[in-house]
Order: sequence, then C-alpha cells, then structure tokens
Amino acid sequence: MSQSPLLVQNYVDSKAVKRFTVLQRETRTSTKPEPRRYVAGLSFGPSSTALTQILDKTAKYHASRKGSSPFEPLVVHIDTDLSHPADAHDTPAQRLLVKYRERFPNISFECVHLSKVLGVNTIDWAMLPIAKDGSDAQRLQDFFSSLPSVTSRADSLRLFIRHLLLDVAIGRSYSALLFGHSTTALASLTLSEVANGRGFSVPWQINDGLFTICTYPRNEDPASAGEPSQEDAKIQFPIYYPLREILKAEVITYLSTTPSIQDLIPSPDKTPSSVVSHKDQSIEEVMARYFDGVEGPYSGIVTNVVRTAGKLDRLVTSHYCRLCGITLDEEGDSTWAGELGDELADGSTATSDTGKLCYGCKRSMGG
Repeated sequence: MSQSPLLVQNYVDSKAVKRFTVLQRETRTSTKPEPRRYVAGLSFGPSSTALTQILDKTAKYHASRKGSSPFEPLVVHIDTDLSHPADAHDTPAQRLLVKYRERFPNISFECVHLSKVLGVNTIDWAMLPIAKDGSDAQRLQDFFSSLPSVTSRADSLRLFIRHLLLDVAIGRSYSALLFGHSTTALASLTLSEVANGRGFSVPWQINDGLFTICTYPRNEDPASAGEPSQEDAKIQFPIYYPLREILKAEVITYLSTTPSIQDLIPSPDKTPSSVVSHKDQSIEEVMARYFDGVEGPYSGIVTNVVRTAGKLDRLVTSHYCRLCGITLDEEGDSTWAGELGDELADGSTATSDTGKLCYGCKRSMGG
C-alpha cells in the first residue's frame, strides 16, 4: 500500500535529520559548538534537488534557534558543458542555478566548470592522455573523444566531478562532502563499479566515512611526460550520503509535496526501463534503468544490495589508484588481467606505469 505524500515527506525529513546527526557526531573535532560547513553536489536531478531542499530547511531551522551552531552548506553544480569556456556567462547551467538560489535562499550556491578539474592535484595527470596545448575546455573535449567507449567517457566524467567537488571542499576547509545518492542510486553505483572492474572499491565508493585523498605534484618537465609522479601527501576527508536510506520513488514523492520546485527538475526519461542494452548506453545508464525498473516490485532487493555492500570491509593498502583514488587491489587486478588480458584497445600492453591505475581505470583509459 502506497503511503501518502505527507507521510513520505515526514519520513524523508526524519531519515535525513538522523543522517546529519551521525555526520555531525563523526566529524566533530571539538566539544564546543562549531560551524557545520558542508559541500553538497547538485546535478539538477531529483535526488540532489531533494538533498538541497533538506539542507535549506535545516539551515533555516538552525538560523532561527538561538545558541545553535551555524549550519553553512555550499551547494555546487559542476557544469559539464565543454562547448563554452570556464569564464562564460549566462550559460544554461548558470540560468538554472539562479532559479535554485531563488527557491532555496538559506544556502549558498556555486557553479564550477568541469575544465577546472585540470587544476586539481588529487589526480596524477601524468597518467592520463591529456594534451598540453589548447584551452582547458578543448583539452578535455579531446580527452573524452579519445576514450574508447561511452562507458569510458561516463566513468571518467563521474570521477572528474567527484575530484572537483572534493577539491572545493578540501581547498576551502569544509567539514565534509555530501552526495545526494538515494538507495537506488547507490545500488546502481555498486553494480556499475563491479562491472567496470572496481569491485574492490565498492566499500569505499558507497559507504559513509573518511576517505583517503592522495595529492600529486605537477611535473612540468616535458622530458618526464607520461611518467608517474610521486605521492605528495595523504589526508583523510569525510564523504557522506545523507539520502542513503531513501528509495528513488520516495524522493520523487517527497518532491511532489512542494509544487514550486517542479519546474527546476528536468522531465524524466520516458524510455522503457526494459531497454537495457544499446551501443550508445554506458554501463551506468544500463544499471540505472535496471534498478529503476525493479525498485517498485522488488524494493527489498535494491535495499539489500546497499546494505550488503555496506557490510564489506574497507581494506587498506599502501598504494592508491592515481585516477579514481581507491586503494589498489594488486592481487585482484592481476586476476582480472590474467582472465581478460593485459592488451589494451590500441594493441599495446600494460606497463609498470599503468600499474599505477586500478584495473577499472586502466580499462577506461585503454578500452
């Protein structure tokens, strides 16, 4: 039996508040009240919009309470449109963000162009085939064009967005990075990562808690192009998913209780969810369509995927992938390569340098 929209609204709000309580407790560095400063990603989709609304409500609530420590969220949208440069004004993303600012006045918003990722130091850029010449937007366009598949491009784009959001959060001394993934989205991400050859990374990718961040110095010597850099430093930074216990259908119902935000969200894709294989679909899209289709009749299965993955240990090693940032599973990567072959799409073979990347990232780069 379906619940009324108001019951769902109360359920989602209460679940999110509990997750914020856990977040505050686990990231607190002092016994004294301190500002809760969080960066949250905004894709303009339903889940990240729901998280934005919850952050706005929470900020308003704490602002009205005397003695409450400040609640200061920064919501960041990464503009992935590479057809315009980073300094362009009045882009579609910026125009939509204006509407978000009007609807959610209690929080701060920012639009960051994807090309800014070329300035982050949490990726070892020497390991990626990025051209040295041209504008940053053009260099990224050329990079994505050089990748062997739709899945490779979607995978790299997701990782770049994650790195860029982390760079904003860490560089500005925020307390944590928040993602708006629902239970359904986390289940999809779990199987996508397994299919992409990163099964070892699942506990790191979908669980709440501290995440190890490696930084790499820039190597400007042309003679050293393509050579891996030495790790500069490692830090621990919190990443949380406040909507991790909420299904996508519940998110949609939650948003329906606030008609004024309906024009902010793009119309849903009407393509039947039974279409799960197409040459122009990435693995991520296939998994998302699958879980959208099974969530209704089999919501327990969707939930169990996330809960089971959440029980897996985060194994720690001394080596980290220089693209996705996850600890390297050297034995597992060797097994994958042994079964599927070390040869890359262009006919070359994996070298010791590509060993600086996990199996999933090597396949994204080379096919």
